[in-house]
Amino acid sequence: MGFNLGEVIGLISVSAGVLVLFGAFAGAYFFGKARAQSEALKSSSDPQLLARLTRVEQIVETTAVEVERISEGQRFTTRLLGEKRSVES
Repeated sequence: MGFNLGEVIGLISVSAGVLVLFGAFAGAYFFGKARAQSEALKSSSDPQLLARLTRVEQIVETTAVEVERISEGQRFTTRLLGEKRSVES
């Protein structure tokens, strides 16, 4: 009662084929679902959603400007401290 190598290879091949087919269907389903959600967001005409997105964009831009101002202040302070040390030496 030994295993026939041909049957084992055939069983593995069929199993692998079923798994690949299942993976392909699952991938197509999730890709289609993600794409549908993306299209729904793009074609959304909800004025509240658009207003919220506009506010979020404004907040992000304002934050970027403020971060740039802070970093410019740090560069200025660093330069002043460097000049002070070179004058003291």
